Amino acid sequence: MNGIKAFLKKVGQFLIWFLKTKKHVYVKPLFIFVTSLIFIFSFIYIVKSYEPKNNYQNITIDFTEKKYDFKGKTIVIDPGHGGTDPGAPSYYGENEATIVLSVALKLEKVLKQSNAKVVMIRNSNKTVELDDREVEGDIFISLHSDAFESPEPTGFKTFYTHDNQKDLATAMNEGLDRYALLPNNGVEVMGYQVTEQLDYPATLVELGFLSNDVDDYLLNTDDYQNRLVKGLLDGLEIYLEE
Repeated sequence: MNGIKAFLKKVGQFLIWFLKTKKHVYVKPLFIFVTSLIFIFSFIYIVKSYEPKNNYQNITIDFTEKKYDFKGKTIVIDPGHGGTDPGAPSYYGENEATIVLSVALKLEKVLKQSNAKVVMIRNSNKTVELDDREVEGDIFISLHSDAFESPEPTGFKTFYTHDNQKDLATAMNEGLDRYALLPNNGVEVMGYQVTEQLDYPATLVELGFLSNDVDDYLLNTDDYQNRLVKGLLDGLEIYLEE
């Protein structure tokens, strides 16, 4: 025990001597270290406390103001990802799989009220393989939200694969453009499996970028999701009236 006390005493004496006589060795690195910590924690605090200005708190959509009629149509709704595949992450709320499911369930409700037969690829947070999303219907709508390394990209876009899917993708884009508050990035042909494996009108819709603060914030609100649903309904109506 006495040996341990003597050892600790020597260690203490050495530390005191070092701190007094070797300031030139440790002061600068210590200053840099402390300054770096202050900067890092300040940055984290600013990021965590930041919230984009919201001018959309009073957004409301009244689905009773316009009646839709999709009688005789089987519409397949595919909320992307799910289960073990959460999709893109969100800073302000839910991940991609949860957000698009929320939009899909809202869309399903109004479609059923509008006399459509609705087939849901998933109606809960479960895993569905891409091959299993090949379901027969008259119209197929796959809902997604995008993400990118840069926070700059923003807006919505619709995709199709086969020529007989272009009109649907274009109509859905036009419908969304009426109600979406984000930029319209147009219509593009793309070989996504969910549309490639179908031989009837199908479109994949990217509703926004979860990597963008404004898109992310809006997509996590019920009011904006209702706007998107209204746009999707108008898009279906445009397509079926052509």
